[in-house]
Amino acid sequence: MAGVSDASEQSTDFAAIGLNAEHEHIPLVGDSLAAVVGEIEGDATPGASIVRVLETLAERLERTTCRVQPPVNDTSRSSGVICSGPDVDSLFPYYTALRQAKTPAEHDRRGRRFLDAYATLLRDAPDVALTRPSEDEAVDGLLHVLFPFEAWNEKLNIPDHEVHFPFVPVCNLVVAHAARCPGANQLRREIGQAGDESAQRRFCIEAFSRRRFELSGGCSE
Repeated sequence: MAGVSDASEQSTDFAAIGLNAEHEHIPLVGDSLAAVVGEIEGDATPGASIVRVLETLAERLERTTCRVQPPVNDTSRSSGVICSGPDVDSLFPYYTALRQAKTPAEHDRRGRRFLDAYATLLRDAPDVALTRPSEDEAVDGLLHVLFPFEAWNEKLNIPDHEVHFPFVPVCNLVVAHAARCPGANQLRREIGQAGDESAQRRFCIEAFSRRRFELSGGCSE
């Protein structure tokens, strides 16, 4: 009877586990995408492409399974949680291109491609084995692996511009280009006073078109 009990307990320990943290943190993925991409001009509604990514993510999580890995031997603990999911490494070139955009129009084009590529990958990519971080490593669980923006930033080793407008990346792009220009501080104040995020974005695109910036980020005015 002891053997049957032990086998039953082992079966329970290594059974499939839920993805509660992932489902709860889907809105935070939307915030992260908005901080990276912002509002894309030409969408039917603001954030429509981000919404599509989140919807596709929710659908993918419904068919994602995670299991606790058995210990290597009788004296060791479990070696972690392994989940089925898509390999997002193929999206790194899209992220790189987006981070290296030099103009608002370029940022829009590359942002749209990035979001479309994410939605396609989440919908169609085959499953691979992914290690789900522990709660100490990432409270959002598998989403930390599926949206590794911090790791990608480190890999790119691109200095982050100071973020004045968290959800309007185009405005941060304009502020960075204007940093050495006359009236840079005044421009930043004017952006903040322009209105909501959509109004700020429109203001920044117009400001960029009025100014002449060097691609290096300097000012040629």
